Amino acid sequence: MEKLKIVVITVLCSLYGAQPQKVVQPEGFKTAKLGQTVVLKCLTHSIWSHRVWYKLGSNRTLQLLASTNDLKPSTTLDDHYSVKSSKNETTLTIKDITAKDIGTYFCGIPNVYNILFGSGTVLEIEGESEPVQSVLQSPENIRAKPGDSVTLSCSFTSRHCPREHISVMWVRSGSASSEIVLWDYINKNICEKTEDSSCVHNLTLKDIRSDEEGTYLCVVTACGDTLVGNVTRIQLHDVELDDVLSPAVLALLGSNAVLGLVVLLLLWGMWRLSNNKTELNSEHQRAPHSNQPDNTLTYAAGSLDSSTTVRRRKHPDIYSHVCYHHCK
Repeated sequence: MEKLKIVVITVLCSLYGAQPQKVVQPEGFKTAKLGQTVVLKCLTHSIWSHRVWYKLGSNRTLQLLASTNDLKPSTTLDDHYSVKSSKNETTLTIKDITAKDIGTYFCGIPNVYNILFGSGTVLEIEGESEPVQSVLQSPENIRAKPGDSVTLSCSFTSRHCPREHISVMWVRSGSASSEIVLWDYINKNICEKTEDSSCVHNLTLKDIRSDEEGTYLCVVTACGDTLVGNVTRIQLHDVELDDVLSPAVLALLGSNAVLGLVVLLLLWGMWRLSNNKTELNSEHQRAPHSNQPDNTLTYAAGSLDSSTTVRRRKHPDIYSHVCYHHCK
């Protein structure tokens, strides 16, 4: 008999669990000032009357705040919270909120096997909790050739915001128009598990084309707060122009120019040295010719003797007369 009761209860629970259930939290984000009272709403549809409220804090653990059931009185963690429930709605009231109340609140319907939760409501305090602290893109400039693969990085820090409420959108602004390149929700692999989560989201463009050139912006949205990073510019350049103006080619051209200048200086120096030697040889060769007038004068003196002889021949009488007296 006891075994039959257990089987019947198990079957009934299975049938109840198979009934359609629905949990909707219409307010995804809610802000308030310090000291205010906040009411969080949750719409439910289930044959079960049991409702619960949990808070997901900065330590990434769920904390039970309130529980309500038609069969027994409602219970709360302390007087800071109060809960009300009807067939299709349950509300959680938080009095005199402080910075410790920042977090995500989940409404749920417990059943035999598990708890069906809603999407959550993120509670923020004005001026105290900015979900997105900073957004930084890198690199600032990318030069690539058509067909290359490039990677853009977007780093940001979020606070008190679950990853399921964080999204990253990449927007490209080209010469003709702007378009959304990627819209992605954050997964657990790119953020650290800390209160101030540091996240990195990469965008990889493979086999890049000319129409993908332009300015790229990283837009981060966390718990209703949006922040835009600095820009990353992608410039595509021609392959031939890149080969001509590559650092290796420029260095080779520079070294060749220097080598050519050195060769020209050496040739000029050799030419000057050769020219100086030629001038010196010419001066040495002209030096003997400067004594030629002495030889000419000497030769002229001998010529005078010959001339005198000639003159003697022109005056034979005088010569004969001189010889005659001398001979005697």
